[in-house]
Amino acid sequence: MDTQARTPEIIAALDVEDRGEGLRLVEALSGTISFFKLGSRLFTAEGPGMAREIADRGGRVFLDLKFHDIPATVAGSVRAASALGVRMMTIHASGGLEMMRAAAEAAAEGAAAAGTEPPLVVGVTVLTSLSREDFDATTPLAGDVAD
Repeated sequence: MDTQARTPEIIAALDVEDRGEGLRLVEALSGTISFFKLGSRLFTAEGPGMAREIADRGGRVFLDLKFHDIPATVAGSVRAASALGVRMMTIHASGGLEMMRAAAEAAAEGAAAAGTEPPLVVGVTVLTSLSREDFDATTPLAGDVAD
């Protein structure tokens, strides 16, 4: 067990929709912060190349897209993201154990194909923006899923 105190890692959120603005943030924070969250706004506006550009500037990418679908689809997305050199990404845990296992396996496969370390795959259980009422209204699973 590592007994030395570790400095907490700071991840800067690139919550913008413009490539230039995102890269300006990466450049401005370089040397102080090396981990950058690439979320759905910037990823949708600029595509997977944005992850490569951040990495090319020495940044580590936290891809926060919260993948949630059938296991094969999530595995394909995670494999592709891992091949980009992404260091961490999110999936929705509500996709089930099979989906989460498929994501973990795909992360290792994608990273191996790219010659990088597998990324950390983080399962999101409940969005912090949800109130109890929102949660109850959108997850009414009271019976058997087959019903």
